[in-house]
Amino acid sequence: MAEKFTDIKLLRKIPVLSALSDRELQQIINAPGNTIVEYKPKDLIIRESEIGDCMYVVLEGAVDVLIRGEGGGVIGREITIATLRAGDFFGEGSLSPDTTGRRKATVRAYLPTKLFRIDKKHVHVGVQDTHTGPRGVAAGPAAKIEDNEVKQLMKEMRMFESLKEEELATVDTWAEVIKVDPGEFVLKESESGMCLYVVLSGSVEIFTFDDADKIVILAEHMRGDYFGEQALLPGGTGKRNAYARTNGPTKLIKIPKAYFRLILNRDSVLSETLKKIGEAQKKELHEIQKK
Repeated sequence: MAEKFTDIKLLRKIPVLSALSDRELQQIINAPGNTIVEYKPKDLIIRESEIGDCMYVVLEGAVDVLIRGEGGGVIGREITIATLRAGDFFGEGSLSPDTTGRRKATVRAYLPTKLFRIDKKHVHVGVQDTHTGPRGVAAGPAAKIEDNEVKQLMKEMRMFESLKEEELATVDTWAEVIKVDPGEFVLKESESGMCLYVVLSGSVEIFTFDDADKIVILAEHMRGDYFGEQALLPGGTGKRNAYARTNGPTKLIKIPKAYFRLILNRDSVLSETLKKIGEAQKKELHEIQKK
């Protein structure tokens, strides 16, 4: 008889499923397509860039999370960025409706491993509840509070000093608040930059790799910090110069490149300051990657 998964409490710890009732979580456990799967060391579980059709919860053993290097001295090589153990989960990021649907990393078994596999359609139920709140309850008031929080934060930041009051009043028309699960990539080195990010809550780790394939932490951004601006500056390469990954559940304000450029056009001091920061970052990255 096949082994059965029964731990509702473990599922409730997963942010994307946390809004579901015990009855709904039990339905996920009982669904025929959701089952315990086993892997031997080095077995491939998911591959970077493939379309995601499920997520996994680690029950026993350990898995390695790897990404393919895209800059510096690690181009084309698979680099281990994390090892997940019992109670951890992965694969949910590519199942969100507002993503490309592609896996952001490769995952291989490190030890003999048992996983609980959850089909994409069951994760979508959790995503809908997380975004809309309890069934039958409008999300409007919460969204209004979030807009006010964004406006207040922008008023406190030097970067947005040039914004007019009416522009702040309509922030929901040109900026977007996104929720990112723990351990998810926001940026990858060498990809094209299309927007700026500001941390509203949570934290984001900025890192690169040295020539020995070791992770080098460049910064940790908290509420009110921003990142991703260098790829948007006029005259630059337009490419990201590092990786950005969330440390825990995180909310980010996403600002399109066109609007960020408008801010730069109004504020020459800000524009010059960011260029100087970019030059310093290039030197730092060059030193790291030649070691």
